[in-house]
Amino acid sequence: MLRACSRVLKPGALLSFFVVAAADGVSARDIAAGPEYVDAEPGYPLLMTAAGFDNVDLAEVTDEYAATLSTSIRARDAESAELEDLLGADEFAEGQSSRRQELAAVRDGLLVRYLISAVRP
Repeated sequence: MLRACSRVLKPGALLSFFVVAAADGVSARDIAAGPEYVDAEPGYPLLMTAAGFDNVDLAEVTDEYAATLSTSIRARDAESAELEDLLGADEFAEGQSSRRQELAAVRDGLLVRYLISAVRP
């Protein structure tokens, strides 16, 4: 996929994305409450270089992610009646539970979030 991105981007274009990964010393399997999309390790810089990208940068943004998750939980709680009408009570509750579990895993040091960016030469 990264090679395809490199092919379709114009020279000088910036590609950026976030990943959630298990913290150092923690395997994705060890995170019982963790999301299904947790990467085992942030190996993207090597993959991006191999795909032909330059100026690859990996920045940890875990604190900002925790703040965003917390804000999202509070905002959804504030609009719970409308969201339950729209999504259904079970789906709303499941989503909030998942966000709370993920936030707890971040606060417990089990999950980290990275911003990865690189330039197409």
